[in-house]
Amino acid sequence: MILKSTLVFCLILFITFTFTITIFAATESELRVRIEERNAEIKKLEAEIVVYQQTLSETAQKSKTLQNEVYRIETQIKKLSTDIRVTENKIGATELEIEELDAGILQKNERIEQQRSALAETLQIVYQEDGNSIVELLLQNGSLSDFFSALEDIQNLEQSIHEDLADLRELKEILEEERVSREERKGDLVRLRRELDARKDIEENAKGEKKTLLTVTKNEETRYQQLVVERAAKREAMLAEIQRTEDELRSLINPSHLPSARQGVLAWPLAGSILLTQSFGNTPDSKILYNGKPHNGIDLKASVGTPVYAAEAGVVREIGDTDAFPGCLSYGKWILIEHPNNLATLYAHLSRIGAAKGQAVARRELIGYSGSTGYATGPHLHFTVYDASTVQFRSSKIFGSACNYLPYGGYLNPLAYL
Repeated sequence: MILKSTLVFCLILFITFTFTITIFAATESELRVRIEERNAEIKKLEAEIVVYQQTLSETAQKSKTLQNEVYRIETQIKKLSTDIRVTENKIGATELEIEELDAGILQKNERIEQQRSALAETLQIVYQEDGNSIVELLLQNGSLSDFFSALEDIQNLEQSIHEDLADLRELKEILEEERVSREERKGDLVRLRRELDARKDIEENAKGEKKTLLTVTKNEETRYQQLVVERAAKREAMLAEIQRTEDELRSLINPSHLPSARQGVLAWPLAGSILLTQSFGNTPDSKILYNGKPHNGIDLKASVGTPVYAAEAGVVREIGDTDAFPGCLSYGKWILIEHPNNLATLYAHLSRIGAAKGQAVARRELIGYSGSTGYATGPHLHFTVYDASTVQFRSSKIFGSACNYLPYGGYLNPLAYL
């Protein structure tokens, strides 16, 4: 009879589904435990990073001595090493999440195939029964009670088919969502691996910085203090030259082809909460640091290795590294991007450049990592906005080829566009 066949069939199907789901649940549970372990390790390491950052902030307030500078670099290396471990754990957690999604996708594919087979068998039963007329059904059943029971079985079977079809559609939708999620996580994995490589480079640079410092000073305080004085003098000369040139270029600014000043024209080049360590124009710091001249951009607090993003879509016009030229105490590693809205943006004192000259970049695309290269009082991001039509690249007249290809331009207030 239909009812008995259907019950046997459903029982087999239930056992099969239950066995498959139980196996998957065990696998999923194991993966979830491993993911949680990774996340717990990440939280622990991030707490260590906060301590290192606090130590770095306190060190920056202390007197400029060789001992303090070496200690600062060593603490920076420890922080970067912990950053690397955090990124490695994020990669591990992401790989486990992809594995978890793969297992879920495989399980759902199996369930879909099982449900398709079950539907095919159920439809075959219905098709066979549809060949029987009402009279034949009545004759096959000894009483009206049995006849109506058989009709009810057929109706229940049809209802079951509709429900199974709905379940099948829902499973397919969930499957597609998980496939999209899997591709997103794979993208995250690629980004994290690039970030890991970058952080390792930055750590090696910090170790090189310590080695160079100790070599130049021969671990003697007097030599270090002499170095500080020499660097300050060169810095003042370089700043004076940049200020003179940019004052001339500011007269070439054409407001008519620039975007209207409003919030959101440019995105902040850092993620999360933003802290200005120095604003634009005439500031208390500019009176001391720039001989009373205005600051040509803004400085944003950022520890070494903080990701830096393009403020707007555009093309990387130039990249540079003034540290590659001995005695050139300026922007350190820098990137200049030109944007379709006739603005250009400068990102300076980077620890690592993550974009190439001529590369098209999207708004908020990763282009590098913050640092303290060049002449910087501490780790931060220097951000300048120019009228793109005024931007020029020149060698320093004071230091000549020692400061080859520095960016100059008619600068604007970044805060008018952020």
